[in-house]
Amino acid sequence: MVDDDQNNPAGAPEVPADSSPVAGVYHHGDVKMAAHYGADAKCRLLTLEGLDRRSVAYRETKQLVADIESDLGGAEHLSTMEKQMIQHGAVLGAIASDLEAKYLLGRKIDLIVLTRVLNAQRRAFDAIGYRRRQRDVTPTLESFLDTIKAEPE
Repeated sequence: MVDDDQNNPAGAPEVPADSSPVAGVYHHGDVKMAAHYGADAKCRLLTLEGLDRRSVAYRETKQLVADIESDLGGAEHLSTMEKQMIQHGAVLGAIASDLEAKYLLGRKIDLIVLTRVLNAQRRAFDAIGYRRRQRDVTPTLESFLDTIKAEPE
């Protein structure tokens, strides 16, 4: 028998809302439980594009992706692997920002988890590099002529 929750098989204890799934370990009272992902046959994978786009975390993550892609010369000049690492780094950045904001609000956070998130983000960005790449913005002859034709006489 499988629960409706796709990541929580029947019989497994519920994961408390304040637990951190980032480290792969959930704290349930004094008991530590290993995280399990997709343990049942009904596991459906989610994507960023399939999420509610109204959340602040989603919008900030997508803006970070766009900013990084721009720094690297534009999405059209990036390989699929680079785009994937940018997305991973941006999501990890959103997680780190959330943890940092909670800390600044005076809440207790797991500094080991924050450190792991930041190290993982750094490794994602190491894979694509930190240097801004120039983009050729010189107009083509065709676009220049189109601009001249569009000007009123």
